[in-house]
Amino acid sequence: MRRLRRLLWLSIGAKGVVWAAVYADATPPAPLAALGLMLSGAQTLLEFTAMFWRLYPRERAERGLTASRRAYLAVRLRSVGAALAPLLVGGLAALTAHYTLSGAYRQEGGWGALAASAMGLTTLLLGLSLTRRPTPLPVRAVSVAPSLLAEAQRLGSELGVPVREVLILDGARTRTANAYALSGGRIALTDALLAALTEPELHAVLAHEVAHLAQRRRLVRLWATLTLAGVALTLAGAPLGERLPRWGLLALLIALSLGMLAPMLWLRRRHEREADAFAVSQYGAEPLINALHKLAALHPRDAQRASDALHPSLHERLQRLQRFQPRLPA
Repeated sequence: MRRLRRLLWLSIGAKGVVWAAVYADATPPAPLAALGLMLSGAQTLLEFTAMFWRLYPRERAERGLTASRRAYLAVRLRSVGAALAPLLVGGLAALTAHYTLSGAYRQEGGWGALAASAMGLTTLLLGLSLTRRPTPLPVRAVSVAPSLLAEAQRLGSELGVPVREVLILDGARTRTANAYALSGGRIALTDALLAALTEPELHAVLAHEVAHLAQRRRLVRLWATLTLAGVALTLAGAPLGERLPRWGLLALLIALSLGMLAPMLWLRRRHEREADAFAVSQYGAEPLINALHKLAALHPRDAQRASDALHPSLHERLQRLQRFQPRLPA
């Protein structure tokens, strides 16, 4: 999977370089470039659909998967979509800013203003999707123990966030043991996770996810602030944008995109540390440490490497959690 992740970033990077070169040299209309950007994202999804289609028989044999090929593809492609979403947001934001800063939308009259509005609205909606999380796996028709929901609601009251539902997801067929903070005040646990953890460990994981529910409000506020700041900078810099050369305008757009995405990524990484700290404050460090060890055994990976851009490595998390453990006398 590490090779596939590298291949994903290579594919995205190659397309990004090609589109940046084309846009800086030929300067196609921004709406056409935005459409090309969306089609490039769709092409990446199709490429990895073909790869995972070929990989499915091997993973089924090695890992003992019982999920259908369709269910397997849905799970795998969600991670590809999660990697593409922030890049599409940044690219669309840059194109929208260029379209308005350069004054190109005025040449198209009413259609130009309409295209600029559509591009801006698409960017905003995609950006909001970064703060929301749909159900990643099929929901099992299994009733949750009342004590588990009561504990989740107690944790939510500690942070001032309502926990409306605890869902059980079908993770056994794809050998997925995980927990998720979903939109709408919902927590999701896979059946494989329930089978692997003890009650104290399960509560610690639950506390981590409830903390993410509370943090989502902060993400929405930050995205709204960054969007307003981007709009203000676009309007204020419109006269300057019309006089900049193409390479200067491209550099300005890249800086604007990074300026909107970097704070979101930084805050989400910080949220992971804060969620661990909240779980420790409720149950101590040992249950969460034990849960992480069990999850690492179920999903073998390099302990020194981060699983993605948002989550720290297992080694880093364990080192931080061990600081909370009481020191025993020599």
